[in-house]
Amino acid sequence: MPVGRTVSLRPAGQWWDAVRVPREIALVALGGLGRNTGAVIEDPGGGTLYWLVPAGQAADWQMPEGARIAVLSEAAHLAVPGPQRTAGPHWRIPPTRSNALTDPGQLHDALARAAAVVAKEPPDEAYKALCAHYDECPGCAHDTAPCTHGRQLRQAWVAVRWS
Repeated sequence: MPVGRTVSLRPAGQWWDAVRVPREIALVALGGLGRNTGAVIEDPGGGTLYWLVPAGQAADWQMPEGARIAVLSEAAHLAVPGPQRTAGPHWRIPPTRSNALTDPGQLHDALARAAAVVAKEPPDEAYKALCAHYDECPGCAHDTAPCTHGRQLRQAWVAVRWS
């Protein structure tokens, strides 16, 4: 991993593949995954989030048409931020020894479900409130120290979406 606030282009397909997901689908998937997510890179300029999965484990994924979800593997590079970077590409959920990679099966299921939810319905008020809160509360956004208000917003949104 790069140091400090730097960004380094790293090749996909060796130790990990990256799954590029549009922000609106990614935030729904994060809600569905909860603590089962691994590290996630957010690129606010591109409106995308990236999950890292074991290399080769997502090569044959089929995602809903129009979802704009892509698996980046060999011949692709990803801008990997340093741990202290907060602008541009940054860690929405920083890697730890136990969560660097996301389980590909769980991620696939969460993304397929999230893509279907986003395709069917425009974001509701609970979703908009949760997204706005995640943008302002690092503890909730990184799922490291969710605040009481964030937990309440997430529970309200999950009750509407995943029931």
